[in-house]
Amino acid sequence: PLPRPPDSEFRNKLATDTIRQHPELFKIVSPINVERFEKLLEGHPNRAFVQSVCAGFRNGFWPFARDRPDGYPDTWDESQSDINNPEHLEFLNSQILEEVGLGRFSPAFGPDLLPGMYSSPVHVVPKPGSSKLRLVTDQSAGDFSPNSLIDKRDIAGACLDNIRDLGYALR
Repeated sequence: PLPRPPDSEFRNKLATDTIRQHPELFKIVSPINVERFEKLLEGHPNRAFVQSVCAGFRNGFWPFARDRPDGYPDTWDESQSDINNPEHLEFLNSQILEEVGLGRFSPAFGPDLLPGMYSSPVHVVPKPGSSKLRLVTDQSAGDFSPNSLIDKRDIAGACLDNIRDLGYALR
């Protein structure tokens, strides 16, 4: 099964207070009809995995991260807004507006992160085999990246970057 957050995250007062005070910033939005998805997978032999995926679609996914070690800050901004290419900047801004409109990005809430939040840099890159662009988030950037909390042995061989990979994993 996919992991749930460690108990320490439920005791993280800074983060839980921010989530409780600003639920509009933490909506779970998915194009997946979870009830239908569950129904289609009723006969799947790995029930625990299916249930954990469905729980993720309903409540959000936990990225295999372990407890933050001593020395990790409570809040960290690694956003590194350094996009200089005008075409990339225009694409980024249009994507942000579209994602906010669809409820998949939070609306702006000020210049600073709220207590307990971490951010990662977003980049614009060409889609493979195309002249179109796409957004990517670098979850490994900086000293306190989300990926630095993941033991690589826990995800050996796994590729969970998109819904297609998830579909293959569910086979």
